Amino acid sequence: MKHLLIFLFGILFSFVAQAEPLFCGGNPYKVKALADVSRNTCLETLKSKECQDLFAKMRANGEKPEEKALKCHDQSSLSRAAESTWGYTSGCAVGGWNFVKDSFVAIGTAIGEGAAKVALDMEAEAAANKACEADPKGKENLFKQYNSTVPKLLQVQMPEASVLKRANCATVKRIIKMQGMDKGNATLRLVMMKGDKNLSADEREYVQWSQKQVTPSNIDLVGMAKAKLKEMGVQIECYNSQQAAAIVCEAVAEVATLAGGPAGVALKAAKAKNIMKLAGVGADAGKASTASRTVASAAELEKAAKLSNIERVTAAEKSLGRSLSEAEKKALISAHEVGKGTGRGYGTYSKTDLSDKANILKNAGFKAEERDLLMRQGLAGSLSDTKAARDFANKARLEADKLRVSGNISESTNSYRKASDSYEVFMNDAKAAKSSRDYWVGAKMNASAERYDKAAEYFIKTEQATSRSDVKAQNIFDALNREKDELRVIAARNPASKSAQKNYQDHKKLIEAVVNSKNLQLGDAWKRELLKP
Repeated sequence: MKHLLIFLFGILFSFVAQAEPLFCGGNPYKVKALADVSRNTCLETLKSKECQDLFAKMRANGEKPEEKALKCHDQSSLSRAAESTWGYTSGCAVGGWNFVKDSFVAIGTAIGEGAAKVALDMEAEAAANKACEADPKGKENLFKQYNSTVPKLLQVQMPEASVLKRANCATVKRIIKMQGMDKGNATLRLVMMKGDKNLSADEREYVQWSQKQVTPSNIDLVGMAKAKLKEMGVQIECYNSQQAAAIVCEAVAEVATLAGGPAGVALKAAKAKNIMKLAGVGADAGKASTASRTVASAAELEKAAKLSNIERVTAAEKSLGRSLSEAEKKALISAHEVGKGTGRGYGTYSKTDLSDKANILKNAGFKAEERDLLMRQGLAGSLSDTKAARDFANKARLEADKLRVSGNISESTNSYRKASDSYEVFMNDAKAAKSSRDYWVGAKMNASAERYDKAAEYFIKTEQATSRSDVKAQNIFDALNREKDELRVIAARNPASKSAQKNYQDHKKLIEAVVNSKNLQLGDAWKRELLKP
């Protein structure tokens, strides 16, 4: 019960966080500052060789790249930085909405969140707010809409008409979000304290509602979709938000397809062709549909993960069209168990996991195309488990800390990498709420694993709740500089300590990665100060 509610706590906050769009109704000067930073990154992406090669291919196919390309001339360039909105569907409506809706309903997953994680079109949200302001009952309806989707204990009381009249729709959404979070906190604490036996009717309604928010599958469909697009050669970062959303939505539908046999193959091929059409590179559709024929759907992957060893061998023999030797049978089971206990699984396996699986199968005599088929169909893998992944990451990090203190730097770095690999499952779980502390832990873990760019990404996100870019930069500078001074003193006082020296060096590398990050704008004076020994 306790573990379930802790997990649902994350879902609740993910849910109520959608009540406020990131940039709507805000200070125009803040938005402009953010847009300036984002536009520079956007232009660099647009001018990259990958995007320019893509646009040349689109022109060769008779397409007009400017209609689908990333736009950097206005605030729309901010759209990739924002990942939450209330009811964002405009991109999916272009090409993939019906496919995605049907597929997600079939596996019991809410489409709204999946679509919202794809991209955010600021203009779409602005239009929604404009329509809300024009409707005399628009603000009142926001409360009714929210309250109709949550249990009684989470419902928010509507303010008096005079209060509503003074607030715009964006402000109303913020009010709903904050009150919803407060009620969620209070309800969660109350239910956890009382336990399962002493709950009132309203409290049981809350628990039952929470349980329905949990997807029956632990498969990251959006992550799988993006991986599928990468495999198909679609440079999703080169497209504008609406087009990118349509392409990813269609890819989500492709990986979520439930149909099996010849019908499933035909449906996957049709969706792959539509993806390439949306991408403006239809000439590659044949190659894309061929690749799709060997990839299991989300439902198929979930089924494959639950097979017994005997069933797994039987399924592999059926898929390959031949009998397996005893050595091959053992190798298949061994490959399936790589990553066991780490929480990593389909879509979240590390590069090392995938390499180890492939090598085990290769050494047993499986041909390259057979190895590829077994892994794509999920016969050599398992489902991800966010809780197990987080538990493993914590244990591996503690073990790494002990190794580092003992002076075993090499083994400690490897242990930090294993911890970071599993921590990524948690960080990439759309339903798991992340605090600043979670991002800080991710940053330190990855820095110790010598993955400095990823560490910088997470360190910057520790200030994601800070809306003012100048305050965010100040806070990040202060935190990095303070820790640098502390670690430098420790290293100076303990020159023979390998641990002290390594901690200081890792932090300096983290600083370099943050300073060079395109996601943070620091003043030159601050950069010079941070880069001082």
